[in-house]
Amino acid sequence: MATIVEEAIKILSETVNVSTGLSHPNDMNKAKELFGILHGKGEILLKPEIESAALSHGWNQADADELGSLGQQIGEGKKPRIKDGPWWQSDIYEKMAARC
Repeated sequence: MATIVEEAIKILSETVNVSTGLSHPNDMNKAKELFGILHGKGEILLKPEIESAALSHGWNQADADELGSLGQQIGEGKKPRIKDGPWWQSDIYEKMAARC
């Protein structure tokens, strides 16, 4: 997996309530926007790799599966609805890249 995708899952895991997965709308919006940023930068988003990274950062299996599915769908070009936001700073990709 691209290290930037792993870093993105780590950052996402630090900002959402991993014990409830994406059940809170704000957490879902954060995930959607972050995957959209990654996709826009040409990163490959694959469900198994996202799921594995999420599990390693404390997500339970069902929520990691949901996160992986969401990531892959966005990686395949699905345009999700994101309410409110922006949820991430405009330079989040550069910050993630610098941490890799």
